Amino acid sequence: MHTYRQSSNARLDSWQDDYRKKICSAEQAASLIMDHDVISMAGGSSIPRGFAEALGRRVKDLHDVTLLQGFTLSPFEFMQAEFKDNIHIETAFVGPTERACIQDGLATYVPVHLHNIGEWLYRRQPNITAHAVTPPDEQGYMNRSCYAGLSHRKAFEAAATVIAEVNPNLPWLCGEDLKVHVSEVDYIIENPFALEEVKDIAITENETMIAHYIAEMIPDGSTIQLGLGGLANAVGHFLKDKKDLGLHTEVISNSAAELMKLGVINGARKSFHPRKTLGCFCVGDKTLWEFVDHNEDFCFYEIDFINDPQVIAQNHNLVSVNNTLMMDLTGQAASESIGTYQYSGTGGQGDFVRGASISPGGKSILALNSCFVDRAGQRHSRIVPLLPAGTVVSTPRTDVEYVVTEYGVAALRWQSITQRVKLLINIAHPDYREELKHQAQKLGWI
Repeated sequence: MHTYRQSSNARLDSWQDDYRKKICSAEQAASLIMDHDVISMAGGSSIPRGFAEALGRRVKDLHDVTLLQGFTLSPFEFMQAEFKDNIHIETAFVGPTERACIQDGLATYVPVHLHNIGEWLYRRQPNITAHAVTPPDEQGYMNRSCYAGLSHRKAFEAAATVIAEVNPNLPWLCGEDLKVHVSEVDYIIENPFALEEVKDIAITENETMIAHYIAEMIPDGSTIQLGLGGLANAVGHFLKDKKDLGLHTEVISNSAAELMKLGVINGARKSFHPRKTLGCFCVGDKTLWEFVDHNEDFCFYEIDFINDPQVIAQNHNLVSVNNTLMMDLTGQAASESIGTYQYSGTGGQGDFVRGASISPGGKSILALNSCFVDRAGQRHSRIVPLLPAGTVVSTPRTDVEYVVTEYGVAALRWQSITQRVKLLINIAHPDYREELKHQAQKLGWI
């Protein structure tokens, strides 16, 4: 049975009366924030926009407020360097907005596997939680919707004050974990703000080549995990001729939804929750929201369930596909930083790499372009002898299985250092292979 936190004035026999009594303006809700408060706020389109904007209007009057947050699609007024003494952001997910805030000294990254987000929020003990939700159903339950995976029920349980911003534009995602009863919240803002869309990233020629290799590694009947971006879109394109795929993933994207509409993803051979697509949150546009709304082909859970490696492994033949930024010649994967520059976050890569490794018949794939071009227009290899100083190793070489570039596939598991070096040089850009070989010889690896 669903358990819920009851506010002090809850009346479960008449949630409609309870709802009406809790309605307030965004300004009234923001006025509750005091110096030294710790606020847990959802990410993406689940950010309570009215509350966040009202908070921005009074940020100058606050001091030492901490905001625990996930993924911001666009900056708010309080996300300016001049306010770093007023408000400080701790984020477990780094996108473009968070990168800018980190550079400005306004934010800091919290290294955490996504399956530990709930535990992080609980241990930080926010005294206020703010979240956009759908309107209540006939039983008085609201839904945390698209970005619930970057928040957690534990934040509601920890907080003394819960603020819900009701938005009828949010889709209802099927799954008991995302429900929030009117009795659980203390203040309700009604605000039908427009949702920000995340459009598909254009697919590059290299991503098309990488996706072709990856698609060949996914047999019919597999259960897959795909991330976001051009590579995920490209892989989706090459999977259109597959049969009976399942999906168990953090994020539901437009490309995943398209495969479901085509009947490619139907879960017919899934060993875990057959016929159901499991996920935590949705990133996409209006077509995706319309598709997931009240769609019982989906079952959404908290991220500590979806991303638990032991849960992931209950899917037989689980194929995990993730991006990495750079890799050294022994197979260490740097997927979140280059040097000390925090580009992304740990995310769920480690969760799914480990889950796939113990899934019967499973495999994990890390993909990267062989090269990148820096701001000065200089091209560099992404496969390097040694990672730059300060670079975070997101996936250790002991966990890396398959690595794919536009030049082929390297199967690293169970291989010696010498063999790994040779395999990775073979899929590096041809212009860098001789230098990589020379450096590997100097290091005594080959």
